[in-house]
Amino acid sequence: MHRLGLSTRVESRSVIVAIEGELDIATAADLQEHIQSAVEDHGPWLILDLSALDFMDSSGLNVIINAYRTVRELGGSLALAALNERVTKVVRLVGLHRQVPVHQTVATAVAAMEALEAKRQAG
Repeated sequence: MHRLGLSTRVESRSVIVAIEGELDIATAADLQEHIQSAVEDHGPWLILDLSALDFMDSSGLNVIINAYRTVRELGGSLALAALNERVTKVVRLVGLHRQVPVHQTVATAVAAMEALEAKRQAG
């Protein structure tokens, strides 16, 4: 039984993957494949919208870490947006927030991603 809903949209040049439900060992591979396809199709400026994510275990963290490595290798970036309290605790517990920017909303993540992309293009 899959408990994970995934959707992708592009805003500006950012690829936003919305994750809904429970991200665990049973659903992590689905997210991994979805992220890979989204980055291949739309580019390496990736935002994970976690506003509807109810639960995440270490399998989910591994997918996020792999996504971070992938987009960095491609010259892009990863941001997390709209985490609930439970997911925020997991992200902070492992220190992921020190590597991957965490934003209150998808809109602020998109704005930050635009600024980062513009800075990389200029520099």
